Amino acid sequence: MQLRQEYQRKIAQVQSGELSFAADLPKTIPPVLWFDGLAYFEVHMDEPESNRLYDALFEKGADFPANLYLDNEDYLFFSERVRYLLERYAQQHPQAWVELGMQYVLCRRHVVDKQKASLYLRKAIEAQVPVAQALYLYYNQLGVLSDLERDEAKIQLNALATSGNVWGIAYAAHLNVWTDRFEEVPEQIAVLRDSDDEKLLRHYYEALQFYFSRKADRGRQLEVLEEGIAKADSRYCRFVATELKRAAATTTNELQSLIPDYQEVFEYGITDAAVQIALIKLQMLGAEANNKQQDEQDIVFYLQKAYDYNNNYADYRLACLYLYNDSMLDQEKGLALLTQLDEESDYAEAQIELAEIYLEGRLLPADEQQAWERYEKLAAKDIPYAKLRLGNMLEYGYNGTEPDYQAAFAYYRDAAQAKLPQALYQVGRYIKYGIHGTAPDAIAALPYFEEAAGYNNAAAVVELGLASELQSEPDYKQAFDYFARAAELGYPYAYYLKGLYLEQDYHGAGAPQPAEAFAAFEAGASMHDLNCLYELGRCYRGGIGTEVNLDKMIDLYQQAAERNHVRAMTDLALCYEYGFAVAQDPYKASEYITKAADLGFPYAQYVLGRYYLNGLVQQDTARGLQLLEQAANQQVGEALLLLGDYYFFDYEQLEEYDKGFAYYQRAQQLGYLSDGLGMCYEFGVGVEAHPPTAFSYYKQAAERGNQEAIYRLARCYYFGIGTDEDKKAAFRNFLEVAHQGNTYASYFAGVQLLGGEGVEADLNEGVEWIRKAAEAENAEAQFKLANCYLMGDGVEEDEDIALEWFERAAANGHEEAIRLTKKTRR
Repeated sequence: MQLRQEYQRKIAQVQSGELSFAADLPKTIPPVLWFDGLAYFEVHMDEPESNRLYDALFEKGADFPANLYLDNEDYLFFSERVRYLLERYAQQHPQAWVELGMQYVLCRRHVVDKQKASLYLRKAIEAQVPVAQALYLYYNQLGVLSDLERDEAKIQLNALATSGNVWGIAYAAHLNVWTDRFEEVPEQIAVLRDSDDEKLLRHYYEALQFYFSRKADRGRQLEVLEEGIAKADSRYCRFVATELKRAAATTTNELQSLIPDYQEVFEYGITDAAVQIALIKLQMLGAEANNKQQDEQDIVFYLQKAYDYNNNYADYRLACLYLYNDSMLDQEKGLALLTQLDEESDYAEAQIELAEIYLEGRLLPADEQQAWERYEKLAAKDIPYAKLRLGNMLEYGYNGTEPDYQAAFAYYRDAAQAKLPQALYQVGRYIKYGIHGTAPDAIAALPYFEEAAGYNNAAAVVELGLASELQSEPDYKQAFDYFARAAELGYPYAYYLKGLYLEQDYHGAGAPQPAEAFAAFEAGASMHDLNCLYELGRCYRGGIGTEVNLDKMIDLYQQAAERNHVRAMTDLALCYEYGFAVAQDPYKASEYITKAADLGFPYAQYVLGRYYLNGLVQQDTARGLQLLEQAANQQVGEALLLLGDYYFFDYEQLEEYDKGFAYYQRAQQLGYLSDGLGMCYEFGVGVEAHPPTAFSYYKQAAERGNQEAIYRLARCYYFGIGTDEDKKAAFRNFLEVAHQGNTYASYFAGVQLLGGEGVEADLNEGVEWIRKAAEAENAEAQFKLANCYLMGDGVEEDEDIALEWFERAAANGHEEAIRLTKKTRR
């Protein structure tokens, strides 16, 4: 705050000869001597040596570190004095008009004056200062100056470059390297490489390293950066080199070691370096408890300092820290900073953040209309992200409006022209599925997905994987590679697809990899992917890649069901229906399955139809049949089989047995078989009887594990229905399903053991199998068991017990037992 007085003292010292500069004046005056040099320059401005002093003071940016740490009052004095001296000096030395112009824009924001910057740059152009026109056009194109439309400024700058103007070439290269013309840049700037002007040489290296960055050639980029530092003392090359070191840093110590490098380039005017220092300190925040308060102060200092020198991003980051960082939370201050950036700087990032806040209702009450209006203003300024968000809002409807897919597509397409990856993906999605009312076209969508994937848009990478599955010759290995790549990019849904491939080995790796599949599902679930939550639960149910854990299964199913995952709801319903891992509860089963069915899940419609048909909670045959038909029409084989049973077994005494055949046949065409189709052919229900065909269908269904079909197959072998009698095969099949609780099979297995039919006779075991069937109220088995007690076959002879079993058989309608018991009573 005493700079004015100190400077006046230095002027007096120069005038008295007490203060002077040696003949070996350094190229750049250090900050501690800078105001001594300025005072000497002011007094000796008209002398021949002033050119060297001018260069040392200004041409290498030495003025920036000299003013960087001044308070506002001292800075105001510095600014006024420098501008005054430069205007005087420029009268005889026109190159100073350029420096004077820059002093009105490359300064602290409270002393920026764009009109004066333009005025002085135009004076330099009139004086034919070589760099002036290119610099003027460049700053107009960036929007720092506003004399020309940005597109017009770019056209003129490229024309200047085409004319051979070396400064035009230099500045045009900085623009073109970020466009589709970037491949032309090395040839364009080649003329600068051997320049004697160190500034032009810096432009050469800085543009060339950007080129290699675009080419993703890190090794060549580093070589150019090192050369730019060594040959042109490019501080920007130093900054980028430090950025690359930061990207490679893996420890906090490595990050901390970069702070001095960032500090050096920050003190020569690269304010992005101050932002990086703040972000490193933020990353390290609290690593040492005693430094936390100092770290927080440093973060605010560096971000505020960068903002003072017109780095709006710094203030935006500071606002975000106040809004979202728990240790620095001050939401009122954060919102105030965003509003300041919006209203005073017209800063798009802050405007986007405010729009997001209003849209999502994060910190302020949700206001979709306010969000829409803000995005519209940003879109009018050709901000691609705003167009993307307008498309999102139109797609899903906002503020009570209906979705407008055509308008959404128009915004997506407009944003995609700026190569915004998510917009490219959305355009591809709309074209693939015809969301906006056109015919779906997966082929036409592919280029958009490919371009978005080139920018590492994970959703687009997944679409390329799905396309690999569906091409004329599916390439599942390529599909897996895409899904794995998208997973590496952190896309949760990709972990689900990757997990399925690993579990089933769709991609032909050689064998399923259950542990890796489990890890993929677990990773996706940790990111709250709905499908992964369900699949992880399924892994815990079946012990896929992990130990069985039914408690975790239920928890994961419940998490997924709360987010309307229909398979999770259905599995939970079945768990509650059968009491698997939970207490049996038909009401909860009905509740879950109803939700899944209402969401249109066909298999759930089948299960709910079964519940209504069988009266799990409520008997409603009409509703049950309606649901079963819905499921059947969506190719649910189980629904077709159950409808077949409904008519074949005549649940409602409708005597429409023949209808069952058509349902069984439709199910078979979908690959679903029970014993139903075989019974139709065996008994001639809905089709002409043909036992060999019946046998064939029983055999097919039995091979798929259908228990009833195995029983029917055993009967065929036993009685020679549609095949030759084969008592051994009959016994083998009867015994298999007898062990599963089929009482009819138990009876026949017992009969064969008693009679030694196809198996070595074993009266004791035979009686036990017959007893199982008898206790299940099988009348034939009861009658047979009674005879065993009457004759002492496999049990001790006991007429009283025999009579009890005869009476039970008679009660179950066994005709011979009825006759015998009547005689006994008489």
